[in-house]
Amino acid sequence: MKKFTDEIRKKVLVYDGSKGTMLQREGLKGGECAELWNITHPDKVRKVYESYKKAGSDVIQTNTFQGNRIALEAHGLADKLYELNYEGVKLAKEVMGNDGYVAASIGPTGKLFEPSGDLTFKQAYEIYKEQVKAVIDGGADIINFETFTDIAEIRAAFLAAKDIDDIPVICSMAFESNGRTLMGTDPYNAAVILSSLGADMVGVNCSLGPEHMLDIVKSMSQAGIPLSVKPNAGLPKVVDGCTVFDATPDDFASLASEYIKYGARLIGGCCGTFPEFITAIGAKISDTAVYKIEYKPRKVISSSVKLLDLSACPYINLGYLYDLNRDELINDNNSVNTDYITDIALDLASEGYDAVCIRLKEVRNVSLVLPEIVNIIQGYIKEPLIIDTDDYNALDAALKLYKGKAGIVVEGYDTNIMEKLLYVAGKYGSTIVSI
Repeated sequence: MKKFTDEIRKKVLVYDGSKGTMLQREGLKGGECAELWNITHPDKVRKVYESYKKAGSDVIQTNTFQGNRIALEAHGLADKLYELNYEGVKLAKEVMGNDGYVAASIGPTGKLFEPSGDLTFKQAYEIYKEQVKAVIDGGADIINFETFTDIAEIRAAFLAAKDIDDIPVICSMAFESNGRTLMGTDPYNAAVILSSLGADMVGVNCSLGPEHMLDIVKSMSQAGIPLSVKPNAGLPKVVDGCTVFDATPDDFASLASEYIKYGARLIGGCCGTFPEFITAIGAKISDTAVYKIEYKPRKVISSSVKLLDLSACPYINLGYLYDLNRDELINDNNSVNTDYITDIALDLASEGYDAVCIRLKEVRNVSLVLPEIVNIIQGYIKEPLIIDTDDYNALDAALKLYKGKAGIVVEGYDTNIMEKLLYVAGKYGSTIVSI
């Protein structure tokens, strides 16, 4: 079989459409766990897969969107997590064979990340690692994290996947009508953060209809990475107590060729779409030329909500968190003085800086301190962070938690330290800066 990552560089592939809508046609009731059908109604799940393959899908998604532990616990099915995910993928592989690819659909937990909620990076990482293991064992060709509204959560999911296997990963976000995710990340910044981290494809799905999604696609295209695009079938309406979508298959497919101009290499449908929508997409793009993905590289750093183009800023108004007061940074029990760090963060946030540099070189237990400081600081400061430390282990732990694309200082260190810092910076897609 051709390799997915090679194909999307050369041609446009057709994705599939909604699973939930199709399973409801087969009798799935509202509030019922769709993933349970992978073992209780495998014939009906297989029928849905087959219908999309017949409609022309080059890639079909699995019925595993809410197959994470938190979602399954709500149905009393956490003990069946591995089986439900494994079987959902196995069924799809049996249907697709060597005729195309199977993408394991993995959605968000539904919990808010700290500080807005109580979901920690470590918890999210372990939750996604568990689900990813099951779908890879089932034979998935691709992992598709989709409908995420928090860049922090999808980062944790992506890192979990890459720590298990070097499998192609699509990272797809859902955006609000204001052009940002629920947690405030704009499309270009999302694409920059995820592509820098190593995603093979980024994209947008759900939330909006085809015409409303075009501006998001245009913005994401500036990151220069192949895009996945899966709109809803128009905007939802409630008719007689039921949610319906007003787009026809032809209306839905009409903008498919426009998406291709901006780097779309995988196009399908989300909520409210059926096989006939996928057939219409295939017909629309069959003769469409594949545009070369062109973009102007930019030297940027970003937080989850704010991006700074360093190439366009000859001067940066930089705030600092030094280790000069290192005795106040750490309590007697070697834990971080959270109140002290919070006060510093609030002060820095009020000063109007373009970015904030955390410079820790002499503080004790920096491997423990730096990650926690970064995690606290980013909850209060919208501006991007720059990190200056000679402890590469501390840097690795901090960047794992950072929700954006950090700036990293490597100058001034000996060659051995510099090489290790550069490796860690590259691992997380950080930008090397001079200050």
